[in-house]
Formats: sequence, structure tokens, C-alpha cells
Amino acid sequence: MKKLLYTLLIFSVFFASCKKDEDETETTITVSMEAGQTNDVYYSFIDGEVSSVNRSDWDLAFSVPLRTATILINEGAGVYLFMVGDTTTWESVDTTGMASWLPLYNDKSDWMRGAFNLDADGGFDFGWAIYDHANTHNVWGLYVYVIKLSNGSYKKLFIRKRIGSTDTYVLRWADIDGSNQIDATFSPAAYAGAKHFIHYSLVDEDIVEAEPDNDTWDLLFTRYIEKIPTGPDSEMDYPVMGVLINKDLEALKLTGIDPAVAHYSDASGSFTNQADIIGWDWKIQDPVTHEISIAENTSYFVKLLNDEIYKIYFTEYTGVATGSITIRQKKIE
Repeated sequence: MKKLLYTLLIFSVFFASCKKDEDETETTITVSMEAGQTNDVYYSFIDGEVSSVNRSDWDLAFSVPLRTATILINEGAGVYLFMVGDTTTWESVDTTGMASWLPLYNDKSDWMRGAFNLDADGGFDFGWAIYDHANTHNVWGLYVYVIKLSNGSYKKLFIRKRIGSTDTYVLRWADIDGSNQIDATFSPAAYAGAKHFIHYSLVDEDIVEAEPDNDTWDLLFTRYIEKIPTGPDSEMDYPVMGVLINKDLEALKLTGIDPAVAHYSDASGSFTNQADIIGWDWKIQDPVTHEISIAENTSYFVKLLNDEIYKIYFTEYTGVATGSITIRQKKIE
């Protein structure tokens, strides 16, 4: 009997060891954003590609949770945003001197700081609007903007309010001279708990369900604007292809160790919810030849909602022409 129990114990240990090795096997994954990198790809470590969405389908993204008022712009599709004045300037907006205007961009490290929210002071101030917590419980728009849309046209734009009682956004936009004015309303209430953002096309005047359910994806392969150094004291706004982690996740970057053997315990830093911790600089472009290579000895560790941790590192990037990215993926624990 003892011999049988001993044999079963050895078998169990052997089986568990094999299962662990199987779980920790590296796999090669190729993500395609299509030629020209036209698509945003939402990716799950467990299920692979969740969805691929044409990036030019939307212009703005509005946060879904009721007590938020984040608004993102679609930088990767060529959307630009400029704040031109308070609500009294709606009738007088023009684009004189626009070449000298400073565009507003999303904060890539924080999903909840969109281009419209950069001047937020916290509390009841959301940047583009102020929350009336004492009376209406509405979020009231404060500023008028000029926006370049995904189709290349320019509009003036006023996000008028988010109505608390009905959870409804109220928008107004028009040609710069005031013609072709559109007043639109929509509610993200139906997506509460399922999505971080609901996307909207000013071109098509309609909601776009670009983001899959927020618990189904881990990484977003996309394009956005980044400031790139062009000299000792200069930089320029440049569209890059980068990877963002889901708002609910945390990740860690490790450099200086061969990715094949790297472990997050080797890092001096800790896990962070910085959205662009993976970002764009895992690839390097030679300033002379313009050839692109992968940064050496760089790996990333992503902690999922169930506390599982996955390691990834990049092995190939084919550039804009084909939009293909190859990574190695391994479950650590």
C-alpha cells in the first residue's frame, strides 16, 4: 500500500511539473494592423486577437462610467484639437493664425486624461467642463474648440454638457463659419460596466462600438502622437505605432537582461498602471538609414485581472508598409 501511495505521489509531482512547464512555454504571436497600420487591434493573452477596428471610423471617445467625463481624440487617425475660447466665442470662431496654435493631445500614460481634460484641476473640474454637484448634477461645458476630423475637415465644436439624470452627452459642431450646424445627443448608459469608452464619429454623426468589452482584452496595438527629439533642444509631434495596456491592468518594463531568461523579480521598479508602459520605443529607427530594429534586452510583464502575469518581448516589426508585429509571450505565474 505504501509503495502504491509513493508511486502515486511521484506521478502527481511529475504531472504537476509537466503542467507547469506547459503553462510556461513561450509562444510566438504575430499581430497584424494591416497595410498602412489602418487598424487598431485589441489583444488578449489568453484568447489572442479579440477585435480589429478601422481606426478612421471614429473621432472622439467618451468615458462610460457615470462619475467621469474623460474625452479622448483619435490622434492615430489624424484628429487634432485646439481650444479657442469660452462659450461666448462660438459665433466668432475663425482659423486666423491657426498655424501657431498649440494642439491638445491625449495623455498616453493615463486613460482618464484625454485631450479635453488636460487643464483639469481635479475635484469637480474636468478641464472641458465643470460638475455642478450642488444643483443639477450635470457636467457643464466651458470651452469652444476647433477640431480636425478623421476625414480631414475642420469644425468648431462645443461639448455642451453631460446630463446627470439621464446620463446623456449633448454636443454641437458646425463648419467654422457656422453653417451645417449639428446638435446631437447620445447616452453611454447601455455600456455601463462593459466598456471603458464609447467612441463617436462626428463625420457619420453616430456611436461607434470600437472597444470590445473591457474584461476581454489586455493590450491595444494602435497609433498616437508622441514628442520625438529632433536635436539637443528640440522635438516634434510625430505619429508612432505603440502598445497600450488595458486601463484595469498593471505592467512593468525590464531592460538590461536577455528577455528569454528575464523575470519581473529582476526589476528594480514595480508594476504600474501607466497605460503606455510598453509604448512605442521597443523599436529603434536609425536616423541615417531609417532602418528599424528591436531594442535589445527589453521585456515587459503584464499583470492580468486574475493576477496572472505574462511576459512579452518583441522580435520583429515590419513597419507601416505591412503593419505586422511579432512578439514572444509566456505565462510566468
